[in-house]
Amino acid sequence: MSDSLTQKIRNDFDLIALHDREGWDHNNHYHHFLLKQLPAQCKTALDIGCGTGEFSRLLAKRVEKVFAIDLSPNMIEVAKQRSRMFSNIDFQVADVLHWEPIVEQFDLIVSIATLHHLPVESLLPNLKATLKPGGRLVILDLLEHENLRDQVSDFVAIPLNWLFQVLNNKHLQQSPEAAAAMREHLRTDHYLTLSQAQRIYTSSLRRAKVRKHLFWRYSVVWEKSAAA
Repeated sequence: MSDSLTQKIRNDFDLIALHDREGWDHNNHYHHFLLKQLPAQCKTALDIGCGTGEFSRLLAKRVEKVFAIDLSPNMIEVAKQRSRMFSNIDFQVADVLHWEPIVEQFDLIVSIATLHHLPVESLLPNLKATLKPGGRLVILDLLEHENLRDQVSDFVAIPLNWLFQVLNNKHLQQSPEAAAAMREHLRTDHYLTLSQAQRIYTSSLRRAKVRKHLFWRYSVVWEKSAAA
């Protein structure tokens, strides 16, 4: 990833953070699913692209120590403000491509709507090395349509999306500034199709479970061999 694109992503999310309002969205809809993937013995976790720290706080209720990193200083500042009651979260401004954690440091590595910004195939070996034996890598990311079946699923996803927005976000009004910031960011976003995700992850992670989810997301769950 070029330095100019990295800087744009940082700037985009610095601006998005200024207008963030907590509410239902396509990412936190799957938080319960992600929490169910935690390994039985989970003491340390890394949250890559933690944003405002919503999932980091959920992890902190179940894990002894959470390390949460994000490229955006403003996102990290908002995350710290909203997480003051949690003493077991370490928020850091960091680029995971240049971050050097300790080998076999984490029981869990999780990333939500972040890896589409990154060169996944070159990043995965480092994530594998950072996991403890028996640790788990859990990913949720955005998905690009590739066939008619994906388009048909929109007949369910679109009305359900509207319903959840009305039920959960009826008191939240997105400002024009927030909408403009997100439109600008989405202008340069690119996503994997399900078949691309399956090829990339299963070629690097033996027995990785890659599945499609309704609200334009896919997940990856992979457990590192305890004998590693």
